[in-house]
Amino acid sequence: MGSFKIKEIKRKTLKDTIYASLKEIILNNNFPSDDFITESSLAEQLNVSRTPLREAMQDLVSENLIEFKPRKGYKIKTHSLEEVEQIFLLRYVIEKEIIDPLFDNLTPEKIEGLKRILVKQEETVVEEDGYRFMLVDKKFHREMFLISEYNIFLESYDLFHNLTILIGAQAIRKKGRMAEVIKEHREIIKMLENRDKAGMTEAIKTHLDRTKSMYTDMLASDE
Repeated sequence: MGSFKIKEIKRKTLKDTIYASLKEIILNNNFPSDDFITESSLAEQLNVSRTPLREAMQDLVSENLIEFKPRKGYKIKTHSLEEVEQIFLLRYVIEKEIIDPLFDNLTPEKIEGLKRILVKQEETVVEEDGYRFMLVDKKFHREMFLISEYNIFLESYDLFHNLTILIGAQAIRKKGRMAEVIKEHREIIKMLENRDKAGMTEAIKTHLDRTKSMYTDMLASDE
């Protein structure tokens, strides 16, 4: 048997820890959104050295969660109204296109799986945990892609979710929005149980349109 090389599994590094902490801060809307914060100031506040911090920040920049300006620092990534329209149009297109295979592969057990995810998301509403809310939100939508077995579409969803997760995190700052998302997810499950493809298409469109509207209203009020 020929020999082969595999990479050693890496242990969690300081950079990984900083990255996870900062992502939670960002998705809980506790990172500067209007003013830039310098690398040195951030390192001091987090009590970490600048090298692993810089590496973690580069990952967050690549995920479109924050932006970096030389000699200024970092701030929350913002999108223009035109960019937001494009992001949500693409998101709607790929979610709409999995409806047929999703219904083809649907079983009562898989619907129950979606319901269990929704229960976990409801728990985050009670705890007012925006970070976990967004993570479970992604899991809910990903599960439908997994059921459909449209793996290329799933990869596209993961890419676009990096663009929409921050928008969603900022949209849930509006009081009551998390509870509304739960209702919208319940409506999606109801359409799946009823085998109503037209209703499912409308439920997805309504869900995405409401999140988009929340964000664009916030942009307009900040101008």
